Amino acid sequence: MKKQFLFTAMAVACLSVSGLAQTKGTSALSFGINSNTTKTTYSSAEVKNTTNNFSLGYGYFVKDNAKVGVDLSYGHGKYENLNNPSNTLKSYGGNVSYQKYYPLYKTLYAYAGGKVGYFSTKEASSITNNNAEQKFNSNQYSLGANGGITWFVSKRFALETSLLSADIVYSSTKQENTPSMGANYSSEWTNFNFSSQGLINNLSFKIYILF
Repeated sequence: MKKQFLFTAMAVACLSVSGLAQTKGTSALSFGINSNTTKTTYSSAEVKNTTNNFSLGYGYFVKDNAKVGVDLSYGHGKYENLNNPSNTLKSYGGNVSYQKYYPLYKTLYAYAGGKVGYFSTKEASSITNNNAEQKFNSNQYSLGANGGITWFVSKRFALETSLLSADIVYSSTKQENTPSMGANYSSEWTNFNFSSQGLINNLSFKIYILF
């Protein structure tokens, strides 16, 4: 049986705003929760996979049609199987961005900007019957540019989607193994990648409350 719950919520104080929503001094807040649980029952075992991800974003219009923003994320997950290793995963990260908005038609705007980000994941798996454990620690640093469309629905709400992106990413991963017998061992590797994605290939969506 699979259960999936997706919820996006935002909360801000009710303050009066003068002028258009994207004018200097306006703040934008977004908050998201994504929770997913999958459970499968077999004749001899039950497999359960649970993931939870949380995000919080804040932006400030430093001048008309120009916004500086910060996005933070945290997630954790667990895979449980009576006959196989149990796995746990934790992740956190964030990015700082700058976006410039260009009017298209009435309250519909195009935007272009850049961002700098950091993301870390820690994954561990273990087999209880022989005390073996395996850990992966990863760190990722990114520098990118993106663009998309924003609809300022009202003074309080805005809808935004990202359509284009280009990113430079550097990541490093360390693996540590603790076998049931013998000495511990570890290994490390790094990766550098540049990628660009075309229209709609990197679609993402945000809802802002403006105040």
